[in-house]
Amino acid sequence: MFKNIILTIFSIISIHIYAQKNVNIPLAHDFKIITSTHDTLQLFKTLNEGKTVVLDLFQVTCGPCLSNTPIIDTAFSLYGSNLNNVVFWGISNTDSNNTINQFINTYNVHFPCAGIEGLGDSVINLFKAQMGVFGFPTYVVICPTDKTMHWNVNYPASVHGFDPTITTCSSTNIIDNGKTSGDEKVKIYPNPTPDFVNVEIMLEHNANLKCDLLGSMGEKLSSREYLDVSEGLSKFNISFEGMREGNYYLTIYEDGNLVFAGMIIKVKNK
Repeated sequence: MFKNIILTIFSIISIHIYAQKNVNIPLAHDFKIITSTHDTLQLFKTLNEGKTVVLDLFQVTCGPCLSNTPIIDTAFSLYGSNLNNVVFWGISNTDSNNTINQFINTYNVHFPCAGIEGLGDSVINLFKAQMGVFGFPTYVVICPTDKTMHWNVNYPASVHGFDPTITTCSSTNIIDNGKTSGDEKVKIYPNPTPDFVNVEIMLEHNANLKCDLLGSMGEKLSSREYLDVSEGLSKFNISFEGMREGNYYLTIYEDGNLVFAGMIIKVKNK
């Protein structure tokens, strides 16, 4: 009886905190940036296309920004390299295009970045006016449907630290726990698994397939390619033999395009 009362109290408190937290989530203001490679990106235009926007607010002279860069770039790749419904943008308020391009080359950055020549300082000032003074790096996730802005997420930074926030947005292309996408193009089962998963993928035409298995920090553990696979239903399996229990991430590419990204849970063999 006492235990049930305690659980009820905790449930009420949790619901209240959750509701209060959602009420306090700020809404994003529209802005435009011009990347160091001279591409124009407009926030609301991108959101209206159903895409979730992840922002890396950084400065090239910021030590933590630099040390986190490989983590953020791996997350960018895992979410489809800006080719799907989650896009990553970097914004600096202190760096020129030349400085940013040197940073991109030195740290092997693949997502687009904008600096003071691309209105980065104006965007940072817009955020400061809305959110107050903040440090770097700051990571932000903006949802497409209601334009809610989730501020200072993924701290301390990890490859999958954006996942909980991004899954709250209505349009993401990463599939958690091996659930299939809306068109049922890819099926992964069983999940969780003690030893292997079956993969079924429906191809509309002959294609080259690539499967990458990633560890919990985004490190690539294995990669398999299937060349010139015939159209129709293709089936194969991926072994987890000899691997520790835990969370893994599987990405599947069809002719270079990401068609599946999801978590696979390895459990102990009974």
